Amino acid sequence: MSDPIPANKACDSDAPQTDALLQMLEEMIREGTPNLLRLYRNPWVAQACLVLAELVRHLFSETVHLPRFPSFLANSGEEALSGALKLARFTIHKRLSQTSTRPPAAVALHHQAAPPAFAHFKPADAPHNAGSIHFLPEVYTLSDREFSMALRKQIPEHGIAVLSAATLLADSQKLTQDLRTFQQNDGLVVITVRLSDMKTPELLQKTADFVPDIVVCDDSMTDGIVPFGAFTAQPRYYSAWTKKKMSTFHSTTYQPNTISTRYLVNCVSRQLPEFSQRLQQKLTAILSNPKTCRQVFSDLFSPSLSKTITAAGFDQDSVSVAGHFVNVGSRRLFDGIGGVACSLRGHNPQFWVEEIRRTPVSHDRLEIQEHLFSLTGLPHHVPAVSGGAAVESALKLAIIALQPRTHILVLKGGFAGKTLLALAGTERPFYRNGLDPLYPHVIYVDPFAEDAVLQLENAVRFNPIAIVQLELIQGVGGVRAVPQSLLNRIRQLRDLHGFVVFADEIQTGMFRTGPFVRSSATQLDPDLMTIGKGTSDMMFPFALTLYSDRIASLLQKANCPLPDQLRRTYGYETGYRCLLNTLSRCRHSPVEKQVLYAGDQYHKTLTKLLASNPLVKDIRIFGLLIGIQLDLRNTLPARIGLNAAQLILLQMMHHSDFPVLMGYCQYEPETLKFTPPLTVRTDEIASSCAAIAETLHTSPLTLIRTGLRALIRSGIPG
Repeated sequence: MSDPIPANKACDSDAPQTDALLQMLEEMIREGTPNLLRLYRNPWVAQACLVLAELVRHLFSETVHLPRFPSFLANSGEEALSGALKLARFTIHKRLSQTSTRPPAAVALHHQAAPPAFAHFKPADAPHNAGSIHFLPEVYTLSDREFSMALRKQIPEHGIAVLSAATLLADSQKLTQDLRTFQQNDGLVVITVRLSDMKTPELLQKTADFVPDIVVCDDSMTDGIVPFGAFTAQPRYYSAWTKKKMSTFHSTTYQPNTISTRYLVNCVSRQLPEFSQRLQQKLTAILSNPKTCRQVFSDLFSPSLSKTITAAGFDQDSVSVAGHFVNVGSRRLFDGIGGVACSLRGHNPQFWVEEIRRTPVSHDRLEIQEHLFSLTGLPHHVPAVSGGAAVESALKLAIIALQPRTHILVLKGGFAGKTLLALAGTERPFYRNGLDPLYPHVIYVDPFAEDAVLQLENAVRFNPIAIVQLELIQGVGGVRAVPQSLLNRIRQLRDLHGFVVFADEIQTGMFRTGPFVRSSATQLDPDLMTIGKGTSDMMFPFALTLYSDRIASLLQKANCPLPDQLRRTYGYETGYRCLLNTLSRCRHSPVEKQVLYAGDQYHKTLTKLLASNPLVKDIRIFGLLIGIQLDLRNTLPARIGLNAAQLILLQMMHHSDFPVLMGYCQYEPETLKFTPPLTVRTDEIASSCAAIAETLHTSPLTLIRTGLRALIRSGIPG
């Protein structure tokens, strides 16, 4: 319990910027503005993407002759750079698949392109001077001379070069010419920029006639007050990710959200008043004219999401949220998705800002450590800005601590995130295709296979396993619990072989299944754990990686700087306050009992109402993490080529008495997923169960008519 507690990322509650943030949040809550709602054509997301596109034109004025660059929104510069490298590799792989030439060359990352948020992309020092650990193969941080040589000789074609805009100012004109030649040889150039770059006249002159392929921004765009990152890219590259079936290929936890995008626009307006004034008319039009908002949202963020919003009937002037409900025009929908398990007490808790202001500042992190230790048995933690970032931290900490062991054993069916290292735990090929090379030392075991224990034993016996990674209940994989017998064997093998166990509790933590974390109900005693989603209280993006004394001791012996780096980079004051507020509030209320009771009510009611429904194969309920597995293969919609599960969800949203928002499991689209607020009331349980049951009894022709109306609304070809 003696972790150093570095200085807060944002100082105290009296800091003008933090106070401005809280005032903005007060206004959002008062007006019912949605923060985390995917089916909301968010005007501040559209504004932010327009600002980013125009900032690119401001810094690289030659791009004015090109269509505006669309944006990918992330929670940090690290996530944004990870997304940029994914897009670059995806683009190069696509080119090479058409030419049948050699695989893509290395990523050359200029050392000055790696501020603290990008330190993730550097190799880590192995303990005891045993070399370097490359979490991301073929990504190399190079000095000035090495970088110039790489551009000219080492990666002359099909490579990726990453450098900061400031490097263009500091270096000779030869560098710019080398970059152009590099692009002509099918290389892609990624430029990282900070808000201060936009205020440097000398840099603006230097970059005027250069056209980057991708531009990455970090949280300097939001003054380090709220988590933010983004990349903008030439449309000819970015459009590959927004085509049909690729719309969720690159999304990330907590994005898009209103807090970071709205704060970005405010921050740029304050820091670059002349630039913002030129955009004011367009920014105002986005807020006041739904047609303008729709166009900008579609062109500069996500055309597929924009069409989905229209198809769902959310293309309204008036969309608001409060508590457990979303209001769309005259419709009032019960939100059973809640940011996919983010919802503790629903949208925009009425007194949230007041609670945050009352939360003490000076010792909050130490108090959080004590809270978390009592709830999880893990005494150490580092902050993160998303579930994927927390997973990456867990993997890096374990691999460094367990050197020279290198291998990760992952139980199939989990979903660890989509950033480059987190993809080690996301084994589905769809999310990995075209992104090679990824971390190579990964072994996958199917936890539901008959010989799962044998696979596990052989993997541990014949490989230097450092970490076993698992989700106790696979939220994306169908809401399935990993068999207790396998968990028992993992624990026994850990005692024999000394690897560490990492329980990813992003979806199962924060009381979602009853106890604070699912691990406490399994006797697994993990060495590392991630919690997220509910840590945000649907308001402020935040997550944590927790770890044991053993790992802390090994990291200390290795002189590993990573924990302190993570605390400095991602220790957002408002994030810590948000978490501490939740922990303190739950300490004085029987949350676990409430969730278990609500889950039991859902189980009894759904089992009764769906017992005779031929579509229902299974109902899986763990507290308020609920999955309903359907068999839709022989339904009329499926036989004529329609997505029957999506039609059911659409019909549920238009239920006459109690419209309900639900989701589905990405790995098993025929399994509906339901994650209502932890504060769901008894009457809401009864009403939502009735709506679910009635919808699943809807005639196929009615489902098809509902779907056709949605297609007509959105303009999607039938």
